[in-house]
Amino acid sequence: MRIVVVGAGVIGSVYAARLAAAAHEVHLVARGRRRASLVQDGLRVRTEDRVVVADVRLAAEDGALPETDLVVVAVRATQLDPVLDLLVTCPASTVVFLQHLGSRAAEVVSRVGAERTVLAFPGIGGLIHDDGTVDYVEIGAQPTTIDAAAPRAETVREAIASTGMRTTLDDDMPAWLATHEVFVACFGAGILACDGDAAALARDVTALRHVVSAVHEGFTALDSQGIEVRPPALRVLFLRMPRWFAAAYWRRALRGPVGTIALAPHTRASRDDEFPLVCARAVDSLDNSPTPELSALLEPHLS
Repeated sequence: MRIVVVGAGVIGSVYAARLAAAAHEVHLVARGRRRASLVQDGLRVRTEDRVVVADVRLAAEDGALPETDLVVVAVRATQLDPVLDLLVTCPASTVVFLQHLGSRAAEVVSRVGAERTVLAFPGIGGLIHDDGTVDYVEIGAQPTTIDAAAPRAETVREAIASTGMRTTLDDDMPAWLATHEVFVACFGAGILACDGDAAALARDVTALRHVVSAVHEGFTALDSQGIEVRPPALRVLFLRMPRWFAAAYWRRALRGPVGTIALAPHTRASRDDEFPLVCARAVDSLDNSPTPELSALLEPHLS
């Protein structure tokens, strides 16, 4: 396939590199210092012992997108406006969005077109080093999740699956995203309260219990509204298992790559723009349900 990836942060870089390594023709839209780094050193992504030096083409700086089969939008929700302007006239048959769109989902579908829009969420997280190398981790419990109701869902699944990355189709993507917003807001707030250090949160027994209780409250509130907590593993961990068990599970995960490479770097990088929006959407989704621990945890990020 001929694919354009819009956004050269962690998510865009990794998906572009893996798609290129799978023999797709990949064009990457990058701006500013990131573009200069890619011009000089190329695109290099790394996970554990596997390094991919990707053969991608940088899209022209004039802003126009090349003719393509698939566009992968991997920018933050706060950076969407100029991308939507480009997509309205882009001839791509399929456009997949890899971020929390929140209340903007309906607008995105309306502007880009319901027939070609696919909502999804990435199954990786990571960070970009000063030399431009992207370190990332594939999240075992969270494969790339794709809206099964989208007409072009299978096109997106096949493209991403061709890279060897795990994918799943979800038939209630709004519920999946609402679940994820509560989870990310609570754990992100807990990490920021520990100076942005996931391992420090793992060591702080009281703080971690507070986070687990906040997630439990949020999931209970969603459940009471008929919003199913998805995927099932999260529902079981936070709503059916004892809270000490969930805390023990996440104490280990926060010390490992999921915490130190995926969760903490993204939370630190987005703390002043996207993260407060995720917190606000998480609170709004709970429909004024009583959630004292969650409210206290997220309150510093809602002003």
